[in-house]
Amino acid sequence: MQEIDRSRFGTTWDSENLEEFNGEIAFGIMRAEFEEAAAKNPSHVREFYYMFGGQSVRLRIVGRELAEHMGRPFSHLQTNRPCSPAPQLTIDLWDDETNRDRLIAATENDLGWTEATVQSTDDRFIGQRLPHTFSCLDRETNHIIATIAWHDRIFIYERAKPLARLLLNWHNDQDIQVIHTGLVARDGKGVVFAGKSGSGKSTSSLACICAGFGYLSEDYVGLECRADGSFVGYSLYNSVFLETNHLARFTELIPYAIKGRPPHELKSVIILSQVFPERLKPFVPIRALALLRVADIPKPRFRRASKGEALLALGPSSLLQIPNRGLGVRGFNKLAQLVERVPCFWLEVGSDLGATPNCVEELLAQVSP
Repeated sequence: MQEIDRSRFGTTWDSENLEEFNGEIAFGIMRAEFEEAAAKNPSHVREFYYMFGGQSVRLRIVGRELAEHMGRPFSHLQTNRPCSPAPQLTIDLWDDETNRDRLIAATENDLGWTEATVQSTDDRFIGQRLPHTFSCLDRETNHIIATIAWHDRIFIYERAKPLARLLLNWHNDQDIQVIHTGLVARDGKGVVFAGKSGSGKSTSSLACICAGFGYLSEDYVGLECRADGSFVGYSLYNSVFLETNHLARFTELIPYAIKGRPPHELKSVIILSQVFPERLKPFVPIRALALLRVADIPKPRFRRASKGEALLALGPSSLLQIPNRGLGVRGFNKLAQLVERVPCFWLEVGSDLGATPNCVEELLAQVSP
């Protein structure tokens, strides 16, 4: 099995040797290489503007094909005007053509999945190394630099959730705490789907958007507490991962599925902006919390859940995953405030997945506007 280089941009990207990562050197070299790539290929530079977590973002990409594919998971957050007076986050991304041929050859010979997250000793810089991606966040200037050696056999996680580790960290830094849940909406009311892996968050979220619900997420939600104590949930990606053998339950989505490459990727991904762009929502007020679990019943059903049950369902997946482990008491308190603010329900998902949206609609009918 071949593997991507562990040392590039003047430093070592190895999670087993964190003290060897020099974020300042890496970021400086990467920024210089981005500017060089942009200067050499001015006709290949694309610029986009977005709203992430209610804040303005500028994304510059060098590489036509890379821009076409990397923009899709964020397309529902795109705005038509430049950030004014200045973006809260800048992302510069370029196609590492010099590294592409080697990685294509390596992929054909089973380039395995590798992942390392590194951090500078002063916590200012966070870097991540994936099979085809190097990325670095400067937390002081709110600037991400990244390079992706794009080709059509890139791992689906890199193309469907680009820069996820750094973007989650940036959201947390802006006090938009990322929680590991689904989020759908009906008539302006958002319901959070919480539960452990395999509880049905992805399939329930997909069933809802197929039935006409607004969609925000099946895994990452930005959580903001407003001045009046209410909560808003922000979308980040419109991509959904699904067990490949579950695709048969969503026949209308099969033509859009991008399948992973076993044995490293057992799931498929669907970029929902290619299917239901009009149903994607950037944010929504959160009005209910549904704790999902799969049950041996034909039809779904719901019942009230206690605040303690809701916090226990939310906490482990949303606080124990990196980068949320560092949130500590602050992160726990925000979840506790959410649970206290909105009504909580158990939602037992039965074998009739098509009945889930109606059940969610009945659930939302019981909560305040």
